[in-house]
Amino acid sequence: MRALIPVIIAIVVASMGQLTMKYAMSGSPLTFSSPIETARSILSRPLVYLGLTFYGLSSFLWLVSLSRLPLSYMYPFTALLVVIITLVSAFLFHEPLNAWKLSGMVLICTGLILIARS
Repeated sequence: MRALIPVIIAIVVASMGQLTMKYAMSGSPLTFSSPIETARSILSRPLVYLGLTFYGLSSFLWLVSLSRLPLSYMYPFTALLVVIITLVSAFLFHEPLNAWKLSGMVLICTGLILIARS
């Protein structure tokens, strides 16, 4: 169970990266006038770099975990991204949270508990 700590932290940090980039991009929608202008618009937002930094840290922790645990055991835990991002998005971005999403998240968590016990 102790070996799972870097996996869980990696998942939380990856979630922070995704949420940070969503926040960075939520100010004004992109216009796809040209690939260069689109890239310039994305790269001019400082929070995008913070989100990418979170992803880099998450990748580092994931690699540490890969050296200790089987991938077939670790990989299902990436489903926690769905749970974390769905819950936080409901509060931060006022995205809808309904019974179907909640039921799906309960099923994901139940599956992860079963995998963790194997």
